[in-house]
Amino acid sequence: MRLRQQYQQLYLAYGDAPAQPGLPQLAGLWRCGERNARLQLARMRELGWLEWQAGRGRGNRSTLTLLQRPDELEWQQLQGMLARGQLEQAFSRLEPSSQQRLLASLPQHLGAGDSGRSLRIPIPHPPLTLDPQQVNSRLEAHLVRQIFDRLCRHDKQGRELRPALAHSWESDGEGKSWRFWLRPGLRFHDGALLDAETAAASLLRLKRPDNPYHALYAHLRSVDIHDALSFSCRLDEADYLWPQRLATANASIVPRRRGEDFAHLPVGSGPFRVELHSPQRLKLSAFEQHYRERALLDAIELWIIPSPGEQDFHLRLEYGAQRGATMLQSACTYLLLRPGCRVPEGRRLPLMRFLSSPHPVAANDDRAPALGLQPGWEHPRPASGEPPRLNVRELTLFHYDLPCFPPLAAALAERLSSIGVALDIRCLSRRAFFDSAAWRGEADLILCSELLHDDRDYGMFEWLSGCGTLQLGLSSDASARLARDMRSLQAEPAFAARQQGYRRAGDWLVAEGWLLPLSHETLGHDASPQLAGLQLGGNGWTDFAGLWLRA
Repeated sequence: MRLRQQYQQLYLAYGDAPAQPGLPQLAGLWRCGERNARLQLARMRELGWLEWQAGRGRGNRSTLTLLQRPDELEWQQLQGMLARGQLEQAFSRLEPSSQQRLLASLPQHLGAGDSGRSLRIPIPHPPLTLDPQQVNSRLEAHLVRQIFDRLCRHDKQGRELRPALAHSWESDGEGKSWRFWLRPGLRFHDGALLDAETAAASLLRLKRPDNPYHALYAHLRSVDIHDALSFSCRLDEADYLWPQRLATANASIVPRRRGEDFAHLPVGSGPFRVELHSPQRLKLSAFEQHYRERALLDAIELWIIPSPGEQDFHLRLEYGAQRGATMLQSACTYLLLRPGCRVPEGRRLPLMRFLSSPHPVAANDDRAPALGLQPGWEHPRPASGEPPRLNVRELTLFHYDLPCFPPLAAALAERLSSIGVALDIRCLSRRAFFDSAAWRGEADLILCSELLHDDRDYGMFEWLSGCGTLQLGLSSDASARLARDMRSLQAEPAFAARQQGYRRAGDWLVAEGWLLPLSHETLGHDASPQLAGLQLGGNGWTDFAGLWLRA
């Protein structure tokens, strides 16, 4: 730092034109002795900052030429800090108005670090929360799955539940009582014991009114503790999906003692612990005592790089990325019409009929037209008819900052313009969309997107019975009917029967114009061949614990 300050003094005094100051003048400028001034000049010359040509003979003065602008030296120092992963220190050196250039340079420092023992991955926005009870996006849910564990886990290869924190469980035969047995010796990242009392408190937390998903757990009557490693969940209703509920990110087991900053710096028991969480990055370090196995990498760093033109999941390494695995969105991106908006109830079905036929979305590399709630499903569309007479000149559509929404909104605007209706499109941040209800009274149309996790059985149930955004498009009667249908399905022990029930619910929602499926987005990643262990899951992410880097 001292050397750079001295160079800046030189630049202010002499600029970038050749100058002939003598050692006495430089020593006076730097307030040091001539011997020390000579040493500092030598160091700057070795670094390539200047040229110092000593004068030969009596009366010939030495010539000084400065080769670097001070701001470029500062930039080089900042880049060195980024290369070492010191994002917080680099950004703290700049005023907020000057940070954009530094932000734009982050991608060149992504990929492998620390001799192949860590990986830097970009994410387009910071997580709103890391509290399992509050997460509502696939990014947050994925991060929660890396930091926390659950009683059960879903094996996407075998399409069945596997033991996790609980090594075994059983039902009473009626689906109203479920007993779980925990593994011995379970610990949180801070060393705290994870026992039956901890698990019971965590499950009871799910049914509290401040849990956005409390309706999914409202039928949990009590949790009876038998001993340190076993407990039973008593339910008011038959529920053959109960173990599957407890495999979701929201049902992650949390400590009984949680700090005020738990949502920002949580303590879990998963394969990674949160080592650092700043506005620039989230660093996850391998948890050495994980009950299953240690993660293959020492650390995963998620660098927050806004990239509105890219997908949510993008592994981009610095050494020649290539297209990796892709899949279609497991659910769909869809349109809702808010009850009570400027479209009268009698015009709702004609409007949704008009928007659905012909289908407003064309197939391309990024998406496929959605004919149903899941790829391969096709629900009956509202019967064709005349364009609706809305008696309004403008409708307002809201969505949040997901890259797939703008082209879909543009397609809907073009369709509506053909009947003389302008579409006012408003994009909100995720926080404003999900955490605030202030905008909802202004909305006529709402774009939403749903992605199921690996367990598509419970994923469909959770979407249709507990999704807050879906409820924005349902009347109270429609919402009550859907709730009754889902309640009957949770008491159905047969998987095939539940699948038929989900499809029937989709038939009704689409045919009655409550929901209009628009597209199945293409999910995937770009990754170097050096990155191994990639397995694209149903949520578009890959399990971090299985990633490793070839030498």
